[in-house]
Amino acid sequence: MKLRELLEDTELRLEPVAGDERSFEREFHSVMTTDLPDPRRYLTGGELVLTGMVWRRAPQDSAAFVTAVVEAGVVAIAAGDQFHAIPDDLIEACVSADLPLLRVPAHIAFATVAARVSTVLGPQRADEVAALLGQHRHLADAESTGSDWLAEILELVHSRLDLGCAVLGPTGRVLADSGVGPSAEQREELVREFLGGRHLPATVGDYTLYGTGSAFASRALECFLVFAGSSAEWEADRYRMAGELAGLVATGCRRIARARQDRRPLVEEVVRRARSATDPGTLQPHLEVAGMPAGTPLVVVAARLHGGSAEMTRGVLEELLERESALYDDQAVALVPAQDRHVDDILTELRSDAATIAGAFGSERLLLGASGEVAGASGLRGAIDEARHACRLSELRPGRAVVTGHEDLSSHMMLLAAVPDEVRQSFRTRVLGPVLEYDKAHGGDLVPTLRAFLDSSGSWTKCARELHVHVNTLRYRIQRIEQLTGRDLSRIDDRVDFYLAFALA
Repeated sequence: MKLRELLEDTELRLEPVAGDERSFEREFHSVMTTDLPDPRRYLTGGELVLTGMVWRRAPQDSAAFVTAVVEAGVVAIAAGDQFHAIPDDLIEACVSADLPLLRVPAHIAFATVAARVSTVLGPQRADEVAALLGQHRHLADAESTGSDWLAEILELVHSRLDLGCAVLGPTGRVLADSGVGPSAEQREELVREFLGGRHLPATVGDYTLYGTGSAFASRALECFLVFAGSSAEWEADRYRMAGELAGLVATGCRRIARARQDRRPLVEEVVRRARSATDPGTLQPHLEVAGMPAGTPLVVVAARLHGGSAEMTRGVLEELLERESALYDDQAVALVPAQDRHVDDILTELRSDAATIAGAFGSERLLLGASGEVAGASGLRGAIDEARHACRLSELRPGRAVVTGHEDLSSHMMLLAAVPDEVRQSFRTRVLGPVLEYDKAHGGDLVPTLRAFLDSSGSWTKCARELHVHVNTLRYRIQRIEQLTGRDLSRIDDRVDFYLAFALA
């Protein structure tokens, strides 16, 4: 309904106080009565706000109220003068914000205005609801057609509403696209903004990001929508349609996630039997039930989110691999068929996706390990152990997202990865404890000096040059380390102990 139509109603006798003929052509879709100083949480945009100005205690309150309703997308204010005349500060605030202001005569109740608007908008709203229900019916039909439901939904929205949209996963994987087509570089930027916790909806470059999850869910497990263009240009109906679409996509994605959860027991049974050293002949039928026929080459991937829960680890691993997984102590384990891909290709993609999704975890580290390729049930137990050791080795390496492959398990680091946490801490404290305490108490440089000396293979000249100190200064520091620890750095076994203590840190 246009504001002009309301002003022309002779029974209501509303009067324009601020605005011009152009602004009175604006349309509103509903009426909201409020005397809250900040009613934004109750507004969706497109309303005519009726107010008795009870919220006004001081002149500056008018500007605050107008700012709030403008940000909420309100079309106009209609103020009643039952208690006092419309103040100049409210008129000035509305003029400044280009917000039409109408006066409701004292003898006209707000309920009368709302009833008159309802009489006009009622038939229009019925048509809109019918159309919306029809759209939802088509969307529901599209959802039920199988794995292509998401693409069909976006195509339907694009063709009928001219609203181009893509759905991306938290790794940047395109789940569906109709009329958007962001490049790989653009997807990388969009995912970075999404995982970084930016408030949504948000405009990023030439696109608008729109979330599908709750405010309390981890974005590492959520998909999101990408619309072409800036949401700043959207009308209220476009916002509502985007919200409806996001809700529908979220429902479908949750259904996919539940289906994956329903398949988890199949993988859990395979891993349980492999752990118990079940004969490969009896293990193979369970692999086949889990969707891996005899002869299927497999790569095992293990994951641990340092500082995160086991269920979060499992969810992240399943998002990375698009496969269900099983929990194994503090790790999640997944079996990846490799009949169409080499293990190196799997690792390359895993490293890229892990680096992307790690943006959602702050200081938490995502640790992954992968086995070599094995032929079905016969080598599965060894592959699981290999992937788990590789995951533990990742913990000893720097980085927020670390993926260790089977080829990295040939060094002493593989042995260190198997050392329990309490043994690591105990050994490190016994070997390095006195030096660490000395540096802490005196603000010394003995720890970095010791590390540099080991990295220089015991070369006095090279180490002094790296530290930018005189050789005599270096000799004094090394002598002090030997006195504190009771060890001799000229002996290879003592050097190895120090090296291992650093490696276990």
